[in-house]
Amino acid sequence: MDYNPHLIVSVHPLMQHVPLMSLERLRDKVAKPIPFTTVVTDLTRCHPTWFHKSVLKCFVATKIVVSQALSLGLKTTQIICHGLPIRPSFSIPAGTRAYLREKLGMQKDARTVMLIGGGEGMGKITEIAEELSKRLSETHQLVIICGNNRSLVEKLSAKIWPFSVHVKGFVHNMSEYMSCCDCVITKAGPGTIAEALICGIPIILNGCIPCQEEGNIPFVLENKVGTYSEDPVIIANTVSEWFDKNDGTLEEMSARAKLLGRPDATFNIVRDLAGMILSFYH
Repeated sequence: MDYNPHLIVSVHPLMQHVPLMSLERLRDKVAKPIPFTTVVTDLTRCHPTWFHKSVLKCFVATKIVVSQALSLGLKTTQIICHGLPIRPSFSIPAGTRAYLREKLGMQKDARTVMLIGGGEGMGKITEIAEELSKRLSETHQLVIICGNNRSLVEKLSAKIWPFSVHVKGFVHNMSEYMSCCDCVITKAGPGTIAEALICGIPIILNGCIPCQEEGNIPFVLENKVGTYSEDPVIIANTVSEWFDKNDGTLEEMSARAKLLGRPDATFNIVRDLAGMILSFYH
């Protein structure tokens, strides 16, 4: 072996069975068995290949995944539920919404909705933004995150909007942008959902990757932290109702989201991994 690691951490569903098989074959060629751990990066419904009985520890995000791991043969002593690992910046208080909005060049007192198209700016971003512009007023504002889709940034930036719209490409301070918003529109990706929960932001899911992300939809709905629709008209109407009613709906969803958020997940996982190395080799 050219490289003899102290610990192997898998963060991919297809990287359990083959690596563990290889480690078994190398057992007689290393001075000490190399511990192998898995960090599951799905939030709810996980592919069975995430789980292998020979792992030292398996880190999962929710009790739903704990149950799935147990059903596939892992022991309770192998499973640790810290939450989904996300960018550390989400664990640091970013400041009040008014402060962040002013810092980011936005209206500090306006109700704000964020529309996210993922890293590549995919989905019905233009259609949803246009429907929002028909229903929201000058007392509201919209932040559109287009990711690496430069043509979408140019297209939406060139449009004349009837209210305040902030069009951004790929941003490195997503925690600040999300923390300054009152709700977010996004596909059902586990990372964005976990980030929104930490920020206490109600979620409107507007799509998902079949199979992989479908289980995240009932997770959001059953915990009453958001809604689901792929129809731009329904999405815009939902935001408008939330902003105009002022009946505490947003605040109640926000409080429930905060309770589900796990801001220290990344740090707790890393701390446990470091502890495994220390205990295993000392």
